[in-house]
Amino acid sequence: MAQSVAGGTGDVFAPGHIGELTQVIPPELVDAVLDETGAREQRLRILPSRVGVYFVLALGLFGHLGSGLVWGKLAA
Repeated sequence: MAQSVAGGTGDVFAPGHIGELTQVIPPELVDAVLDETGAREQRLRILPSRVGVYFVLALGLFGHLGSGLVWGKLAA
């Protein structure tokens, strides 16, 4: 199970919590691509494959900020 939001019961990797990229690239599309390419995780991990895809996309958009700040933008 993914981490819970501090003080709440929500899944931090739920579609509404992984940034505004989910409004442009729907989680269902990312999941379909991961399934089609066989790139989905085999075991439950702290960082699911879907989140990794959004992180890489965000790195492309905000590469000048560095990975720590990009993660902060993505998880905000």
